[in-house]
Amino acid sequence: MVGIAGAEIAEFVAATVAASGQPGRVVEAVEEAARRAMGRIGQAMIENAVAMHVHQVGPVPSCPTCSGPVVAKGVRQKTVRTLSGPVRVRRPWSHCPACRSGFAPADEALGLTTTVSPALAKAYAMAGMDLPFGHAAALVHEVAAIAVSASTLARSCRAAGQRAKARADAETTASQTAVVSYLPPAGPAPSIGYVLMDGTGAPMVPAETQQRVGKAADGRAHTREVKIGLLFTQTQRDKDGAPIRDPGSNSYIATFDDADHFADELTMEYIRRGFYRARQLIVIGDGAKWIWNLADRCWPEATQIVDYYHAAEHVHDLVSMIDHVLARPGELIDQLLSHLERGDTPAMAATIDALHLHPHLAAKTDKAIDYFTRNTRRMQYHHYREKGWFIGSGQVESACKTIVAQRAKQSGMRWTINGLTPILTLRTLHRSDRDYLIWEENLSQTPLTQAA
Repeated sequence: MVGIAGAEIAEFVAATVAASGQPGRVVEAVEEAARRAMGRIGQAMIENAVAMHVHQVGPVPSCPTCSGPVVAKGVRQKTVRTLSGPVRVRRPWSHCPACRSGFAPADEALGLTTTVSPALAKAYAMAGMDLPFGHAAALVHEVAAIAVSASTLARSCRAAGQRAKARADAETTASQTAVVSYLPPAGPAPSIGYVLMDGTGAPMVPAETQQRVGKAADGRAHTREVKIGLLFTQTQRDKDGAPIRDPGSNSYIATFDDADHFADELTMEYIRRGFYRARQLIVIGDGAKWIWNLADRCWPEATQIVDYYHAAEHVHDLVSMIDHVLARPGELIDQLLSHLERGDTPAMAATIDALHLHPHLAAKTDKAIDYFTRNTRRMQYHHYREKGWFIGSGQVESACKTIVAQRAKQSGMRWTINGLTPILTLRTLHRSDRDYLIWEENLSQTPLTQAA
């Protein structure tokens, strides 16, 4: 290896000398030479490290597939793609006569279970979770000088997401079966914990939307709903009394699953984050019934708040139904919003009734008024403002854009559920500081412990 390093240094020096005669390209030429040199040195280091450790792995007496006895079959070579370039490694090979499978016992211990090294697989996943696969492959090539096809990067990225989802699902299942318990998170209990929920559509291939009714002109659905959950905490207000979200406190959930499984995932994160210790728990949503049904079942003690801006939008929609019979519709909007600010939904209904609308229009407004009266206890905005609480769901609407839209709703994109789920898993876990589930690393997350 010393000889290899010396050869690379000699090439690097030669490139430096040659670059001196290329005005404007000196640094660029030297950088390229340095990158090639470091790559070849890295390859040699990996090959030597594998050669040193491969024989430390003892023989495996039984087959991992069928548990039958295995026999040694010499040594086999394998090419592994790494951040330093392709590396050829040799390791002992075993064969199972019973199920006729073959395997290298050292691969698991060395982290060589695939033909892509862990570091390069991480680079593929980091690029692919945030960029279209073609752009991600171009970025890897430009930054690391590693040529990879978009399809290969996509497969590697999805595999990382599938493994991470399996680990996250295992945590959820473990919490439900009471096989494990969580250690209380370090630090003080959160003062106020928020759970926000919303949904957004992801564009799907036709096979994923067959027999589904949608809002498109042809009556068919072209998207499938992704349910989004967001948890965060609040401990302070700004100088004007407005609430401030605690930095780094976001946890995200994104799933195509039904409301029940979505509730399980949210509950798991609620427990992991220690929200059960919060002085005040608040659930905010846009008024969809499935959100409140879920909140009533999972957190009956929580204060429920209808997003104020959705409620105000309903006021404008209500007035737009009847503005053609009103002399001053703007005044009616102001009056209704004033009632809404105080959470006085009966006064809103009385204001509309006092207009003595034609029965045809009254039937339309009755449905709108029902929305407000049904959510009276969730619309006490004057009280929420006094407490210094958030009253809008803008944070989860932003999550719909950053988690789903920015990656999955670009021009021409069409997905399958199985194809998009791993990508959304990577995006939510990474933005929730739960990378330990993606890379199998301990990043000081709250550990699961065996219950007594």
